This record gives sequence, structure tokens and C-alpha cells, in this order.
Amino acid sequence: MANLGGGGGTEVHARFKQYEYRTNASLVLTTDSRPRDTHEPSGEPETLWNRIDPKSFGNRAVQNKPPPELEEKLSRSRTRKAKRDAADTGLPRRDAKRRRRAASGRGISVLSLTDDAVYKPQTKETSAVYEALLSLIQQQLGGQPLDVLAGAADEVLATLKNDKVKNPDMKKGIEQLLGPISNQLFDQLASIGKLITDFHDVAASNAAAGAPSADAMDTTTLDDDVSLAVGWEENEDDESDFDQVQDELDEDDTTELNGPEGMQMDSALDDNDTQNANQGLAVNVQDIDAYWLQRKISQAYGDGDIDAQQSQKLAEDILKIIAEGDDRDVENRLVMLLDYEKFDLIKLLLRNRLKVVWCTRLARAEDQEQRKNIEEEMTSDPSLALILEQLRATRASAKERQKNLEKSIRDEVKRLLNTDGMGIDVARDRRAAEGDMESGWLKGQRWLLDLDSLSFHQGGFFMAIKKSPKAKPYETGEKIVKISDMPGWAQPAFNGMTQLNRVQSRVYDAALFKPDNILICAPTGAGKTNVAVLTILQQIGLHMKHGKFDNTKYKIVYVAPMKALVAEVVGNLSKRLTCYNLSVKELSGDQNLTKQQIDETQIIVTTPEKWDIVTSKSGDRTCTQMVKLLIIDEIHLLHDNRGPVLESIVARTVRQIETTKEHIRLVGLSATLPNHDDVAQFLRVRKGNLFYFDNCYRPCPLAQQYIGITVRMPLQRMRLMNEICYEKVMASAGKHQVLIFVHSRKDTAKTAKAIRDLALANDTVSCFLKNESASQEILGTHADLVENNDLKDLLPYGFAIHHAGMARVDRELVEELFADKHIQVLVSTATLAWGVNLPAHTVIIKGTQIYSPEKGAWTELCPLDVIQMLGRAGRPQYDTHGEGIILTSHSELWFYLSLMNQQLPMESQFTSKLADQLNAEIVLGTIQNAREACSWLGYTYLYIRMLRDPTLYGLPADILERDKTLEERRADLIHSAANLLDKNNLIKYDRKTGYFQVTELGRIASYYYISHRTISKYNECLKPTMGDIELCQLFSLSEEFEHVGARLDEKMELAKLLDRVPIPVKESLEDPSAKINVLLQAYISRLKLEGLSLSSDILYIRQSAGRLLRALFEIVLKRGWAQLADKALNLCKLVDKQMWSVQTPLCQFPGIPKETLMKLEKKELAWERYYDLSSQELGELISYPKMGRLLHKCIHQLPKLNLSAHVQPITPTVLGFELTITPDFLWDDKVHGYVEPFWVIVEDNDGQSILHHECFMLKKQLVNEDHTLNFTVPIYEPLPPQYFVRVVSDKWLGSKTILPVCFRHLILPEKYAPPTQLLDLQPLPVTALKNAQYEGLYSNAFKHFNPIQTQVFTVLYNSDDNVLVTAATGTGKTTCAEFAILRNHQRAMSGESNMRVVYIAPVEALAKERYRDWGTNLQNLPRMRCISSHIVSNIRVVALSASVGNAKDLGEWVGATSHGLFNFPPASVDIANFEARMQAMTKPAYIAITQHTKNSKPALVYVPTRKHARLTALDLCAYSSVEGGVAPFLLGSEDEMDAFTRGYLHQGLSELDQELVTNLFLSGRIQVFVASSTMCWGRLLPVHLVVVMGTQYYDGHENARKDYPIADLFQMMGHANRPLQDNSGKCVILCHAPLKEYYKRFLYEAFPVESNLHHFLHDRMNAEVVADVVENKQDAVDYLTWTFMYRWLTKNPNYYNLQGVSHRHLSDHLSELVETVLNDLESSNSVAIEEDMYLKPLNLGLIASYYYISYATIERFSSMLTQKTKMKGLLEILASASEYAELAGRAGEEEFKRLVRHQRFSIEKPKYGDPHVQVNALLQAHFSRHTVVGNLAADQREILVSTHKLLQAMVDVISSNGWLSLALIAMELSQMVTQGMWDRDSVLLQVPHFTKDLAQRCQENEAKPIESIFDLAEMGIDEMRDLLQLSNSQLQDIIEFFKRFPNVDMVYEVREGDDTSAGDNVAVQVTLERDMANLPCEVGPVHAPRFPKPKVEGWWLVRAPLTSCWQSKEWHFRRGQE
Repeated sequence: MANLGGGGGTEVHARFKQYEYRTNASLVLTTDSRPRDTHEPSGEPETLWNRIDPKSFGNRAVQNKPPPELEEKLSRSRTRKAKRDAADTGLPRRDAKRRRRAASGRGISVLSLTDDAVYKPQTKETSAVYEALLSLIQQQLGGQPLDVLAGAADEVLATLKNDKVKNPDMKKGIEQLLGPISNQLFDQLASIGKLITDFHDVAASNAAAGAPSADAMDTTTLDDDVSLAVGWEENEDDESDFDQVQDELDEDDTTELNGPEGMQMDSALDDNDTQNANQGLAVNVQDIDAYWLQRKISQAYGDGDIDAQQSQKLAEDILKIIAEGDDRDVENRLVMLLDYEKFDLIKLLLRNRLKVVWCTRLARAEDQEQRKNIEEEMTSDPSLALILEQLRATRASAKERQKNLEKSIRDEVKRLLNTDGMGIDVARDRRAAEGDMESGWLKGQRWLLDLDSLSFHQGGFFMAIKKSPKAKPYETGEKIVKISDMPGWAQPAFNGMTQLNRVQSRVYDAALFKPDNILICAPTGAGKTNVAVLTILQQIGLHMKHGKFDNTKYKIVYVAPMKALVAEVVGNLSKRLTCYNLSVKELSGDQNLTKQQIDETQIIVTTPEKWDIVTSKSGDRTCTQMVKLLIIDEIHLLHDNRGPVLESIVARTVRQIETTKEHIRLVGLSATLPNHDDVAQFLRVRKGNLFYFDNCYRPCPLAQQYIGITVRMPLQRMRLMNEICYEKVMASAGKHQVLIFVHSRKDTAKTAKAIRDLALANDTVSCFLKNESASQEILGTHADLVENNDLKDLLPYGFAIHHAGMARVDRELVEELFADKHIQVLVSTATLAWGVNLPAHTVIIKGTQIYSPEKGAWTELCPLDVIQMLGRAGRPQYDTHGEGIILTSHSELWFYLSLMNQQLPMESQFTSKLADQLNAEIVLGTIQNAREACSWLGYTYLYIRMLRDPTLYGLPADILERDKTLEERRADLIHSAANLLDKNNLIKYDRKTGYFQVTELGRIASYYYISHRTISKYNECLKPTMGDIELCQLFSLSEEFEHVGARLDEKMELAKLLDRVPIPVKESLEDPSAKINVLLQAYISRLKLEGLSLSSDILYIRQSAGRLLRALFEIVLKRGWAQLADKALNLCKLVDKQMWSVQTPLCQFPGIPKETLMKLEKKELAWERYYDLSSQELGELISYPKMGRLLHKCIHQLPKLNLSAHVQPITPTVLGFELTITPDFLWDDKVHGYVEPFWVIVEDNDGQSILHHECFMLKKQLVNEDHTLNFTVPIYEPLPPQYFVRVVSDKWLGSKTILPVCFRHLILPEKYAPPTQLLDLQPLPVTALKNAQYEGLYSNAFKHFNPIQTQVFTVLYNSDDNVLVTAATGTGKTTCAEFAILRNHQRAMSGESNMRVVYIAPVEALAKERYRDWGTNLQNLPRMRCISSHIVSNIRVVALSASVGNAKDLGEWVGATSHGLFNFPPASVDIANFEARMQAMTKPAYIAITQHTKNSKPALVYVPTRKHARLTALDLCAYSSVEGGVAPFLLGSEDEMDAFTRGYLHQGLSELDQELVTNLFLSGRIQVFVASSTMCWGRLLPVHLVVVMGTQYYDGHENARKDYPIADLFQMMGHANRPLQDNSGKCVILCHAPLKEYYKRFLYEAFPVESNLHHFLHDRMNAEVVADVVENKQDAVDYLTWTFMYRWLTKNPNYYNLQGVSHRHLSDHLSELVETVLNDLESSNSVAIEEDMYLKPLNLGLIASYYYISYATIERFSSMLTQKTKMKGLLEILASASEYAELAGRAGEEEFKRLVRHQRFSIEKPKYGDPHVQVNALLQAHFSRHTVVGNLAADQREILVSTHKLLQAMVDVISSNGWLSLALIAMELSQMVTQGMWDRDSVLLQVPHFTKDLAQRCQENEAKPIESIFDLAEMGIDEMRDLLQLSNSQLQDIIEFFKRFPNVDMVYEVREGDDTSAGDNVAVQVTLERDMANLPCEVGPVHAPRFPKPKVEGWWLVRAPLTSCWQSKEWHFRRGQE
């Protein structure tokens, strides 16, 4: 049997056998009747030659023969082996590649080199020199695995150590090995050769070891069944105390046995001592309990292979064995008991004998006495005493804690993986178990290989040829679809094509005409992209009407596996779909899209990871809920380590479909794979929509060749590969183009030159490029133009290279020349496989090992890469077939055979990422508990594969008989993952209930896509005192880099980098984290790297650094560590900008030359000084005048903000901040984009703690405006001198503004008096009113008053004192007010007073509610409606409020005595903490409803807007229906309530709809009621549960989100109140996390009442002046002393900008306030000040007071109106009223923008965020009868209601100026508002049911044109019916309108008679008489259906010159009603 060498063993052989062709083929061709023991893996033994130093044999072994039992077993095995070998052909053995991989892993040392390397350094000195040699060779050879470098080093050293060779010949010899080298490099090599002094010693040592020859190696075998290579050799000189059975060396055991790191005795307890030799074998004594050994046995055998009883018995046997005897004897006995295949367990037990025995005995002690006896026995033995001491240790050092935590996490993950489906009970090598667990390539049962191939040996390589498959004949009825036969609208997408291919034609109908999910499995090159285009066209066709496409209703997502492929797809689709006006955009790690860009994009092409991030963030719904088609390309990625991401995406999408009931089409595109049925089931694809095509359907059939290299010497292997490439290239030379894929940039040039040189040596260059050909001339011309020297050298010969490191111009030139067939041989990296479609006839993959930075080692190519590379073979338009050749090591040959012939089933890798994916769903809100998580797991591919093949995922074969849906296994998986998350603080897991609660760490981990282990490491290690050194060190400990270690060939370059990085690295280069640290700083410093592996590592680190450091920053920010947060954010920006803080901030601008920047840095000028320099001065500063302008521009483009702050104390412990931010820089879209983010951070006086933080987004359109932020921060005693407000740019270095806020003059309010204690009184019965009528008001509702009503009853009902009652909302304060009303009624009945009560409510809705309530209940009281006109001298004040802090002062102000003051504390509140995103809150709200409203109790949900009301109601119903509810939250019968399945309420609903929904809810027909926040007032909605979803609303005026007023929140909470039905109400508040403490403070503690009078004093003072209450300035001051503001000024002076509390301070403040207000009123012509003292109201002030509008509005009217103002100007002036300033802006609504653009009067340069523009547009829309909906409709109603009083005031202002024409226009504008029509429209539009068309018909009436309403009214009913063609009911409405239309006669009389002259005042009496025929006694409201409120008739009397008067009268009647 052929043998490749000393590598191998059971695990190696098992992996080899997995893909061995003969074995797989024999499954069909032959059968093996011999029974096979599945528990005992088969494999080939191998010699230990060169793996054990003979000198060390005496240390651990004795001259002895194997034990008799083992000898007997070996003999039986040899016999079986001989028989089997006679029947089977020889199979090649695997080489020692696994050990070489181990050597290239992390933590490598030169002492652990592979067998292929002859030389191994013996000292530290030679080790360092040897590492330098490897580094030089690596620079020369390029990126190569360590075995290649080590082999080259051996040959170089052998040459250098050959004393017989002189230097020139020595240099030539080395050049033959490494290629051309410089004299300088040769001198370096020669120097190194001299420093290595132990080279010959090592060679001699190897010779002395008796190393067998290659032939001997081939014949050294053992039986497969004894899968362990055991060498028994006798040596008289070397003796030991015991025999040793040594397992093959692997990652854990690669050290020399004669070194200090050899096997050690168990008695050594310090893990550090055995760490290098026994990595992973040390056991923590605290982990060993009574069942530890049983668990280890179960893990070793697999859960399904051994039951509990067997495991227990085996554990007892093992304990007996290891408890006594020496190690040799114990080892032999364990081998016999457990078999060799459990040697890992044997090693573990041997290394920890004493620990296992004695810790188990202690754990099994039955009582304390027995345990004490065991401890005493251990104390007497020193080695056991150490174990006992370690057990008793309760506090470990920081290092130990960190080590223990890491170990526990690793153990937990291993346990989870091994027990929950990831472990596979098949033999595999350790590399697969540890390194490739995620790749999943080795999983799955053996599948048949359907290959027609030959296997043979030829020279030094093995080749297997697969013939190209023949195309299948056409089936009956199979037709090719012509492009011309497709629908006309779909043909443009296939321009340039005449027909579809066979694959596309088969899928055509299902893809283009059906909406069902489909899966296409076809070989690469079969045209799957066109299938994707067909599905896109299907979606486009759904939104096509009358030949036009509506692209606003849907989005399409195309998920491609690689960023390069994403770019290719974007270009392809953009070009093909241009005619459909579709926007195709890339969304990847390099390309982010703004919300606006996403809104404008129809097709988003993205990577799986990016789409997973997008869908796991619960922001705006538009990005996910508008998706109607999801295309997943290369879905066979499920088998890759990225597969869990795809599973998560599909599972999330399918759950969304089931929840929302909105279909999303899933389209899967895949390579041909065997278990396509499983993938189809995963995608919910029906049987008829699964399309499977094998390689026979490839448009260009592919002939495959697999060449396995068997040569062991690395350099020989490289040369052989080049020779093979040359031979294969020569086979195609002159006939076809060849594309060779290599795996490093340097190797492209080396390979191309090697083939070129071989062609030159063999004189075959002319085969590639004929002399004097056109191609030769073209290539020669272009060779002079390229930048790359290697390309310049190769092009003239017809060769070229291509990789990402080349200039774009060179790459594009190569692509063009290759496409034009000028280049014959192109050597490229994978850049041409992904992203650039350049096919060739022949594709060669040279080698299959590639450096993986994720694993820190050389690994096999990803199957996806191989498939993609071979997919470039064959050009359908030119070739009949293509040719694909794979050159790989012989050991990997069978894997690629299986891979390329669809014999590898796709398995799920989901368990490897289960914990992180579960956390993402919990954060998203889609999973709340374990039950939902188990359901979610049922949507994954993992679940499907577990059902299909349970044993493969660690389940018993008969599990489905007991558990058909695997509920128990899913529960175990979820429980394990949840435990892991809980352990790492990412969630809180209630194991009893199964409920999850996300933590801040979990949210950060999900948001930044970070593993739970990394985030846990950060959480554990972060300390507030950390500096930059510690931050970089912590970053380097991230789990993402755990496999990135320092390789031998990198150490010299890393050492150089270590000296150049600015932040010191504490660790040595032996520590893997040191490499990460150095490379991170090297990236920031932009240092150039030489090695391939280092370049790959730094790229990998760069890709991960951004999100990892951002997560670090957020964790620190949440913890409130100011200094560390600043450092962390700074580090984030350093990585983003690739510069250090010491560099000038101008380095961030790419257009500035490096020399200029260096000059500026040398000036050492403070950055602030640059702002003061002009462009000329800047040019002079650097002695480059032309650069001055650019520098000046860049300096002022760096974001700079100016800050000012105003501080107001709110309570003694809370400060209110008003921060004004003013941008002070030049905005450039190319530099700043659309938005600039900043962090606003408030720090304490020491700069240690963060008191408040928030993110401020500066938008481009608002860069020229001031921005105000309002927030609160805590304040503590003693009062600090100052706080600091720091505003830092999130993106720019050097952009920071710090504002110190001094508290020197800050005066905090006094502490409040304690609240009123609620007395434990007997509840008063209703009969305490002692009045039967009064008692009747309440007897039907309740029999007793509640405790608060009981306590205040006496004061309110039995006295006339003023009273203040403050208590929580919902505690019955309205009933308290009724006590006072009944008291007043009682006195009125007795004649003591008159019955007059005024109720003042804060909002109109609440006043209406009280009016309806009291109007119904109190109207039957005698004399209730008789109100005397007598003015009562004594007015009783009863004030009601929520709980307040300063109730005493408020009570004194309203005149309440101490007996009339009741200030009850607030009620307790349940606050749930969730992020302020409405979609994330919906599921928690649903969970809260289901938890708290059992037994059909009602619930009320408040949301911010009407849009959210509808969406939330739909979502709640969807969640309920998913769980099986037919009619969710519906309490009436389905027949009875068919039309009412959900209830929501907002102001946008009509009054009828609002009443309908409210009554249904109050009557118990609907259980859950969703209302917008504005509806909390005015509706009596008692419920058991109130859920407040979000506590912020959007303020369009300030373009920011604001918090709900506390009063609104109290009102919402108050609805959770059903006194007679519930013992308690419940309220759940879902708020933004930073606001949690703020709301808790004011909900649990009473808040103070502050006065806002000083903000509105102008209008109040004007009204008092008009009313003659204030006649002079002293009266104004006296007026203020009666206000609550005056009483509270001295209690909280700083809130009112008062700097002191003395009488002088108070007097000056009031005087200044009055002076300021009166001066403003005087300047606005509202008030006149005479003699600087006396006040007199003016006309404008009178108008403002009369109409209750702002003095500023009247001033604006007066100043802007002119006699020449027209209708357009009048409309603009009306819209500018300050009353509209608070209207919510709608700048972001596209409907509003369209509205503004399409108006009669255009608005010049409209600011869409300006509310006055909004008023103008909505008024014009009202006149044009353009219907608006949603928020705009509500805004329009609000505008119309207030417009009339403004127009009346405007008419008064105009009349004061005597402008008749303008006054008439204003009056006409008032009529337009009432009737909703323009002045130019026909007056007939006022008639019911009239449209513009009907009015036009009337005007064109042939008999008589109908132009006025009176003309129409004079027509007969029949004539009118014929003309109007309306129904009888409609005609009746018109007749009723005629009856009500005003017909008025006017009579006037001059009182003074005829004796008058010009200039005299004349009294005129005007009498109006209205025709009231056929009308009731009251006229009623005007017919104005378009006006939102009833409008009473109103008339203007206009006095003017005679002609104008008649015009006015005629106009008034003609125009209609006002």
C-alpha cells in the first residue's frame, strides 16, 4: 500500500476516506458483507520517525515489550489487515499537512516545526536568526504556507553550509531556489548562515535517530482498526520507569519530548506550567463535581452511543484504575478499557489523575464528617494539599478570573456544540474539529460519486480526469423561449439576446407569470442571473397599469455573497432595467445608503451580513415591509460558515410573511447540490417550483481534471505545479485562452514569469504570440503605458497578471486586452472570479490553499470560490466545451472530486451562531420567551436537516418516533443558547417562565454584529481608568481575532513595526494579541506591509475594527465614564481616518499634498489660530501662496459648532438645560454628505462621569439655523462649581467644542413640603350627601367614595373654603369637584347664593367631556339652567391637579387654607425599558397585553401618531392571529361583529367613527384600543391596562423629537382605573432607554409647578391694558404680584433668570420685565405710553385683545398690508400669522411637497419645514377642493378653524386705513374659507352636489344661462331635474338649500335729518330683514360642508362712497354666505 509519509493516524485517515472516490463508488458497485463496528474508526498507522528524539526515549520509556493483551490485539489486527490488503487496491496515505497547519497556527514556535523541515533551532539565539531567515525567504517567495518556507530554508541553509561551494556558485544555487536575488540579500543570507551554528548538529541528530528512508516509510503500516501508530523499540542505553503510548502529534502536542515542555506529572497544579505542552488538558478543580467524569465519558462516546447506566459503570471502573498504580500501568489499563480511539480522554485523565480522584471523592462525600476525613487525608500529602488549597480558594487574582472566565466560556460553547447538533459522530482530524467546525465541509454521510474517470500515477503527480458531460437531449414538448415571444414590456430587459437557454426556458413560466417561491439549482454559467431578472420583471408587471410602471409600491432585495459580486450585479441590473425607471443601488460594508436613498431605490443589492444587520435593526419599516421580492444568490452558502446568516434572513422573512399576511416572494439560486429538496422546503418552495439541473444543462459543458500532487518537498512541489501549469497551458497554446487562478498577488507575477521562462527555455513562446502579429504589436504598444513593472515585463509575450493591488487603469487594460483575445495566458487572483466576468476556455486553479485571516492559518479554498472559479471555464459563444483543472495536494483530491460532482450535501451551520442569532431576535423584539424561540428555530434550515438526518446532528436514529417535531431538542438548544447569553449578560433569562429581557450589552452586540463572547470580554475587562494602551490591548483580545497569531516568517517584520507604532505594546510578539495591536496601529499609521499573511490580517482587522471599537465606545458611554468614552470615540475616528491625533486635522482632507501637511505640522500652531488666518496668510505660512485658498477652504469645512447654554433648576436635584447649537462651517456635499452626527455629552466638574448624552444630527438643509436641545441632568449637594458640555463630532478628528457651565450664581429651589398622608379612614357611603337627588347621581355607579374622596369630603361639601386637591390621575378628582358644585347648588337652593359655576379645563376636549357628562347627570337638578346675572362678591376656588412638589405655594396662591390643601403622593408605576423604536415596541406591547389582560380585561395602547395607531392595531392583530386567534381581541360574536375586528382612535377619524369605536370599546365588544397620544384628553376610557408605546413625538417646527409633557403622561396613566372591577390598574411605559430615569423621577416623585407667564406676558398685559385693569406701569407691577409666578420667583429664582432673592433683586427683575414688555407693545403700536408712566390702548391693541390673537400677528398685518395688496399677497400675509408658528412641519412628506408645487399662487423658494408655507399650501388646496389625507387633513382642519378670527382682525386693520377694495378682498377671502372655493369659481359650487362640470352645464344652458343661485332657484322642479340629472333625494337637498339661502333687505335712516354739512358726524340706523318663510324660528348654521365646524351667518356692514356702497351690497348678495 502506498504511503506518503509519517503523517496520518485515525483522524487523518477518516477525513481522507470521507471523500475517497473508490470508497464512495463502491457503495454502488460493490458491497461489503463484513460487519463494521461503527464505534471503532478505521485508519492507517504510521511511523513515529522524526517525531521522537531517540535521546529522549530513556526519559519516559523502559526496555519492554508491549503488554500481552495489547500484543494479542495487534496480532489479530495485522491478520485482518493482511486479508483486506490482498483484496483492495492500494490507497495513498495523507501526508503530515495537519501538523503543518498546526505549525502555522497561533502561538507557534520554531521548536514545533513540521516533519518536512529538517532543521529545527536548538537555542533561543538560533531561533531568532532562523525567524529572520524565514522572513527574508517569505519576502522573496511571496505569501506561502510555513512548510514551503521551512523547506526552502532547509535548502538555503544546506547550500550556505556547504563549505566546498564558493560564494558566486552559492549565490547561483540559492537563485535556483528562490529566484533572482540581489547581492545585498545574498550577503544577508550568508550572514544568517554563519549565525546558525547548530544546523549540522540537528542533521546529525536526525541521522542518529535512525530515520527510515522513503521506501521504509511507505511500508510502515499498522492495522486500520488499531488507529494509533505505536513504536516499540529497545534501547539499552535509555531506560524509564514506565512504557508510554504516544499519540500522533497535533495542534496540542507539537513540542519535542526531550524539551522542558514534555509530558508532565499530574501533581503539577499550576496551569501555567503545563500550558504550552498540554493546552486544553488542564482541568480546574472547581469544575470537578460528582458527575464530572460521567459527563466526560458521554462527550467522548457521544450522547447517542452510550446510555446513562453504561456511563456510570464505566466511570466507576476508571476511578478504580486511576486511583492506584504508576502512570505507565494506568495508561495501559485505560487503553484496554476505553480503546485507542478515546485516547484524548485517556490523556486528560492521565494529566489530571489526582485532581479527578480526590475532587470526585470530596464531591461524593455523604456528609460533612466524611468530607472532613477526606480533607485531613489530603492535607497529610503535599501534592494533595495543593489540590485542597486550590479548592478552598475563594478569591482569584484578576488574571485567574479572566482565565477562568475564558475557559468556562470555551467549555460551554464546546458543550453546546457537541451536545446540540454540531458534533458529528464520525472520525475526523483535529483541524476539522477546531479550525473548520464552522465550515461544515466534513459533515454529512458519504454520498455516491457519479464519475466516469481514470486514476493513475504519472511521474510526481496523480491526475483524475472527468470527461465533460454530454448535453441531454431535448425532452418531449421542451421548447426554447424566443425573446420575441415574451410580453412586449418585458423584452427590453433582454436586449442583445434572441432566445433564452434551456434552463431559463424551463423556468420561464414559473418565474415570469407566477408569484410563488422558486428554487433553481443549476451549474455555474447556466444563466441563473437571467432567471432572477425574470422574477424581477414579474414584480414590475404587478405594478404596471396602462403601460406605466408604479415603482413606489415595492422594493426588491438581491442578496449576493461577495461585495465584488454585488458591484457586478448592480452594474448588470442597472443597465438592463433602465427603461423601467428603476433605481438599483448597492448596500454593503463599503456603500451605505441614507434613508432618502433607500426610499428612492427599488432594487437593493446587498450582502447577507448587511441585510441581516438592516433587518435586525427595528427602525423605519419602509426598508423591510415594502420588500416584495427577495432573491438569494448562491444559496448553497448555507453550507459555509456564513450559512447561519442566510438562515436568519430567511427565517425572519418567513415569520414576517406569516405575521403581516403580506406575501414576499423568495427566490433561491444555487449551484447543483444533492439535497435540494431540503433547501426547497426551507424556502417554502412547492414541489412544482423546484428546478434541478445537473451539469448536463451547462451551456458550455465542462471537462474537469483533478491533479493531486504527491511530492513532499515544498520547493519541488512549487516547481512541479509550475511545470504542470506550463504543460496545460501549452496544450491550449495558440488555440484557446487560459486563465490561471493563484492565491496571492505576488504569486501572479511569479507564476506568469515561471511559465514564460519555461516557454523561453523550451523555445515555445511563439506558440502563444506569433511574430509580427497584430496582437504582438498591440501588446508591445500597451506595455509601455502600464504602471506595473511585472505587467510591463509580461505583456510583450502574451502573458498578463491581474489582482486588486494593481492600478485601476492597468486592471481595466488587462480585462480589455483579454476580452479581445490579445492576451493568451492570464494569471489572476480571485478578483476575476468574483465581480469581473471574463471567461476563458481553460481555467487552472493552481493550488487550493489560501491564507485565512479569520483562522490565522492556511486553509483549503472555500467551495464557493472553487465553483465560481471553474464557472469561468468555457465561453458559450465561442467554445463547444470548457476545461477546468484543479491542482491540489493529493490528500485533498477526493474532497474536490466530491465537491465538483455534487456529492457533498448542504448541512446547517446554524448551531455555531445560535446564541448570537437568538440575541438578535430578542433585541429585535420578535422573540420574547423560550416558547417563541423554539417556534423560531422551526423556521431554520437546521430544523429541516435535523428532521431529515437526526443522527448527523447528535440525535438517536429513532428520535422522530418519540418526538416528531423535535420539540425537546429545540427546547434544549434554546435553553443552552439562552443560558450562554444570560451568563455573558446579553439577556436576562428567567428559567422558570422562559421569558427573555434584553440588556444594554445584548442590544450593542446585535447592533454592531458582535459575538457574545467578545462583548462579554469587553464588559468584564473595561475599567474607567483605562488609557489608550489598555484600550488597544482590549481590542486585540476580541474573539474575532482569536485565530490570528504571529507566524515565524512574520516576526521580523512585526518586530520592525513594533518599533514604529506610537502606542506602546506591553505584550511580547509571542502573545497573539500583540500582533493584532501592532497591525491596528500600523493600519492607522498607513505603514506598508510586505508579507501576504500580514496584508490579509490587516485587511481583516480593518474590516472588523470599526464595529468593534464602536461597540466599545457605546459600552463606555452607557456606563458614564467620560474620559474613557472620549478615548474610545477618538480611537474609532483614528481608525476611520487612518491618522493620529497629533497630526493636523487637515489630514482628513484628501486633496492637500503630504508635503504641505508636514509643513503645517512643523509650525506647531494651535488649531484655533488657523481660523483667524486669511487664505493669503495661510499661503505665506507654508511658502506656497497658491495653496492658501485650498487650505482656507478646508479649515472652514471642518465641522465647528458654537454653543450657548441656559440652565434652569427644575427641582432641588434636577437641572434643565437649554443648549443652543450654532453651526459655524462651510457645508460641502462631497465632504459632509447629507448629515453630520455629533455627540452631546454633559460631564461633571471632574470630567469623570457622564451625566447626560445624546446624539445630535445636523442636517444639510438646517446648517444655517440655530438648533436648541432641551434635556435634564442631575445636580447633587454640595453644589459643584461647574459642569462641562462637550459636543464632539462622530466622524471628524479635531472637531470638538467644550462649554463650561458655571454654577456660581445658581440658586436651587427649596426642598418641598411632604405630601399629604392618606389617612386610614372608613370609606364614606354615598348617603353622606344627605340628599336623595344628589345620592342618585352616584348610587348606580358605586356605593362608597374612595379614600381620597372620603378625606376631602368635609372641606368640599360642608364648607366654602378654597381648596387645592392634587392627586394622581384617575383617583376621582372630578367627583371632588362635583362635591363643590353640589355645595354651591345646595346654598343656591337655600337662597344663600346664586347658582353659577365656571369650569376651566386645560384642553378643549376635556371641557367637552365634562360638558357631556354634567349635561347628562346634573341637568335635572332644580334651577340648574337659571343663572342669575348678579355678580357674586365671594368666589370659591377649587383647584384640581396631578401630584405636585410645591403644592403649599400653589395652594396659598389660590387662597386655600391649610385645611383645604390636599397633596397626595403619585401612584406607583411599572416601567418597562425598551428602545424608542415603534416596531421594536409592538411585540413587547403585545406580550404585556397578553400577560396583564387575562379574562378579557380591556387594554388601552397609546402611540405617538395616527400612522402608528393604525400600524400598531394591525400588528397586534397579526401577532394574535399567528398564535391561533381567529378574531383577535374581539369579545362580541363573529356574526355580530363582522365589521369590527380592531379598534383604533385618532384625530384623523370623523366624529362618527370616533364615537362608533369608542362605544364599541366601552360596551365591551373590543378588548384592545389603540389611540394616538393626543386622544388622552376628553375621552372617558377606563381600562385595566394602559401601555404607552414611546414617549416622544415629532415636532416638525423644530425638526426634532420632543418628550411628552408630564401632564399628558399622567392623563394616559389615569385611564388604568376601574375602581369597582379591579383591585389595581396596570401601566406599562415603553420609553427610550436614556429617558427611563427621567420618567421614573417624575412619576414616582411629585413634580413642581412652574409658571410660564413670562413667556406669554405681552398678550396678557395688552389685554389688561385694554380692559383698563392696568392703567400705568405701577399697575402692571401690581398685577404681576397677584400671579403665581411672583409667588414662586423667590423659591426657584434661576428658573426665571433671577440672580438673587432679595427684595432689591425681585423689584429690579419685575421692573425690568414690565419695561421690556411695555416697550415691545409700544413699538408694535398696540399700547401708547404717556409721560413715561401712563398706558393707553391703541387700535391694534384693541383688535388683538378683541379677537384673542397675538399682538405680533396684528403688528405683522399692519406692517405688511398695503393698499395695492392683491389676493396672493393677502393669502401670504394671512399664512404668516404667528398663531400658525407651532403647526407641526411636514418637510419629509412627499405628498406635501407635491402639494406646494401644484398651486394657483406659486410659493417662491419654499422652505418645506416652514409652517407658514404649509398654511399657504393647505389653504389653496382647500380653495381648489383638493383632498388631503392623514396628517395634512388634520392640519388643514386646525388652520381653517382659526382662520376666520384672523381674517376679521385683518378686515379691522384694513378698515382702520380706509382701504375699501382691500377690505372687500379680505371679506371675499373669508367667504372662500367658508365655502372652500376660489373667488373666480362659479357661485353655483355652493349648492349641494354641484361640481365644476355641473356648474359649466348650467352656464351653457340653451334656454337661459344659469349664473346665480337665484337663477337656479327660479327654475321649476322638472326643468331642474332635466338640466341637472340628479336623483330626487339630491334635488330635495338643493331645494332645502334654497330655503336657507339668505334673502336680506336692508333699510337705513339718517337720524340727524337733512341739516348736515361735510365733516359732520352723522348717526345712521341700518335695519336688516331676512326672509324667514318656510324656516323655523332659528336660522341655524350656514351650509358649508367643507368647513370643519358649524358656521353661523355673519355680516359686514360697509360704509363707503355711494358707488362703492352699491357695489358692496351687490357683491355681498351675489357671492353668497359668510
